[in-house]
Amino acid sequence: MLAISDIKHIKSLEQKKFRQEFREFVIEGPKMVSELLHADSPFRIKRLYLQEGVPVHAPAPLAEYVSAKEMERISSQSTPSGALAVVEIPRVPVAGPQPGNLYLALDAIRDPGNFGTILRVADWFDFQAVYASADCVELYNPKTVQSTMGAILRVPVYYTSLETLLSRCTLPVLGTVLRGGTDINTTDLPAEGIVVMGNESQGIGEPLLEHIRTRLYIPSYREGSESLNVATAAAVVCAAFRRNLPPLPR
Repeated sequence: MLAISDIKHIKSLEQKKFRQEFREFVIEGPKMVSELLHADSPFRIKRLYLQEGVPVHAPAPLAEYVSAKEMERISSQSTPSGALAVVEIPRVPVAGPQPGNLYLALDAIRDPGNFGTILRVADWFDFQAVYASADCVELYNPKTVQSTMGAILRVPVYYTSLETLLSRCTLPVLGTVLRGGTDINTTDLPAEGIVVMGNESQGIGEPLLEHIRTRLYIPSYREGSESLNVATAAAVVCAAFRRNLPPLPR
């Protein structure tokens, strides 16, 4: 049976200040927890809670089995999935961009769902890492973690000064804009570089625009359409960069 102190601790991790204090966050769901157990990643499981019958194969000493009622008390999901891991937030130094790879840089992305979905997009299109400005939403926000659908375990995210990063970068630096750029469908795109995506409402900040050598826009095909959601735009942009690369067999 779960102790009251354990329940309170796990629930406290729904708040950023306690995630920062304890350097812990929560991953939920059988698929993500199973992947976490076998992933070659810097994330270390500190505690693992499972319901009987949930398809997660974990070492006996690691897993603690709980009832459905107990899982409801510790889960942040409206319908608990039956698998919850308390994970240590790793201390990982920022790795600089390397030749031959593609990267995303996110400027002030505030919505956790957008941030998580963009990470999922980066994973799908094999972008090496994501650089995030300090005013982006926190990676370990429960909504962000869930939106990544496991990509958090595969794509490194580095919070850093994007202005410093881009000013020192020797790879091509590109960014998406609403006006004044070149059509991404007809532009010759490099096989390496950093692609900058801007804030949901403001776009890329002025200090960063100075470092963007190629400005891209996604053309609209219907007059009066609203601009694309940033996560949707990221998917279109990443697909464009991979359009000449043979896909993996499915």
